[in-house]
Amino acid sequence: MSAELFEQVKSLSLELRSLIRQGVREGVDERIQRRNELLQQWFSQISELIDMTNEQQLFLENLLQEEQLLLEDLQQEQKGIASRQSGKKKLSQYQQLPH
Repeated sequence: MSAELFEQVKSLSLELRSLIRQGVREGVDERIQRRNELLQQWFSQISELIDMTNEQQLFLENLLQEEQLLLEDLQQEQKGIASRQSGKKKLSQYQQLPH
């Protein structure tokens, strides 16, 4: 829909430019008002898309940050498990040494 509105705005703008260059005054004000109404509609639609995109971007950034923190926690937990396993193995080997 926004592409269609843009084409209408573009077409009216080109028509207005042509009429103004030719010195035509009749109907120009009405066309300018119509073009401005279409421009407002178009900007409104574009603004909604931008806002939605920003909202989506913020959501994804927050999601990625949370996942990164969870991944770091998981890595720390795995290091702790590996360290405990290594400690158990060393203790077992020490206990098997003759005293």
